[in-house]
Amino acid sequence: MTGATIRAALNARLTKTEALDAINTEITLALQAIARRALWPDLHKTDSTTLAFTLALTHKALPADYGTLDRLYLLGVRQLEEEQADVIRACQEVPSPALGIPSKYCIIGGDVYLLALPSPAVTVYVDYWAIPALITDETAALVLGDEFLEAVICGTIVAYFKHTGFTKHPKLAEFQDLFDREIALLLSGADHKVTITKPFRYGQ
Repeated sequence: MTGATIRAALNARLTKTEALDAINTEITLALQAIARRALWPDLHKTDSTTLAFTLALTHKALPADYGTLDRLYLLGVRQLEEEQADVIRACQEVPSPALGIPSKYCIIGGDVYLLALPSPAVTVYVDYWAIPALITDETAALVLGDEFLEAVICGTIVAYFKHTGFTKHPKLAEFQDLFDREIALLLSGADHKVTITKPFRYGQ
């Protein structure tokens, strides 16, 4: 499934002639709307993203496509435990904050904060469900599998109507209903929680 597939379907169903890459924004909005409905396996990222914390660094930004956290862990050491933001910030802001191997974390405004502050430097692995990024080339494969085809088509048409100002168009309500129905059918395949007893590369 590509963006071109979705554009062709939109043109056919709405009798339009949208050109190459003309509705990339609408396709992106549809993918993002689907991503926010559930924890889909297609969007789960494992062992692919790392945050390099240098000595005593307080925080690092999460990936740009971060959506929902699965877990944070140190390779071969431990999974980090979530702690209240106030607790971690208070511990970091004392005159001589504790240094060591971090065991806890919190997320504030898109940044990960650790406790204790790392000594030595550590690499934190992030497993998460991603939010699809903006499509710029409709010939590339979309991040969701072919089972999402109808949902992406309907979601794109909904976004198309909204983007072109037809917020009261009867077809908008029709395709919104079709989109919701497709999501309901797909929900049985959603990953409500990925459970991993050890990191996939544990001990390496």
